[in-house]
Amino acid sequence: MSVLGQVLRSLHGDEHQDANDVRVQLERDCRHARLHMQGLERQHQQLSLEIAQLRRHQASLQQQQISQEQATLQALADGQPQQAHLLATALAEVENQLEMAQQTLARRLKQQAYYQQRSSGAERHYHDLCRQLTMANNTACVRKTLTTIRQHHSELTPVNAKQALTDIRARERQQAADAEPDVLPSTAERSSTEQVLARLKQRLEARS
Repeated sequence: MSVLGQVLRSLHGDEHQDANDVRVQLERDCRHARLHMQGLERQHQQLSLEIAQLRRHQASLQQQQISQEQATLQALADGQPQQAHLLATALAEVENQLEMAQQTLARRLKQQAYYQQRSSGAERHYHDLCRQLTMANNTACVRKTLTTIRQHHSELTPVNAKQALTDIRARERQQAADAEPDVLPSTAERSSTEQVLARLKQRLEARS
């Protein structure tokens, strides 16, 4: 039964449902929901910082790639095969690092989107619980007032109070249960010195 249903039962005078128990439970749920929401927000912020670092690292590797590629091309054009081989080896390593950085960044962006969705859902759930707690507190005040009035007017019934509460549309608790997206293993083919040299030689031949 929803919290609203429990409160309405308490207005009927159901002895099996204490309105104070509902309030205590809602206060506990609000605390837990707030902690959960804050935890998701911290996780999202941490991922945002990591993504910013990965992007800076990726930009640095891209600059290294351009520099190494130009140096290797120059060595090939100057007829220095040994120097070109050494430079191509370094270039292949930079390209492999860049590929790994790009894959890591893609995974972190996917995780960031996941936690953003979870955080938004947790925030909605928290505010929903807060509204239900406010409703429960208001209902407690109505019950207290009705009890006081009944001491002088035994024929009074809480119809108006129940009708007001019935008009409030209560949403059930929302709990995001989706699992964190799986991280797929890397399937990219690593660059080799020979592949780099062959590619750059083709570029030189195309220029001539």
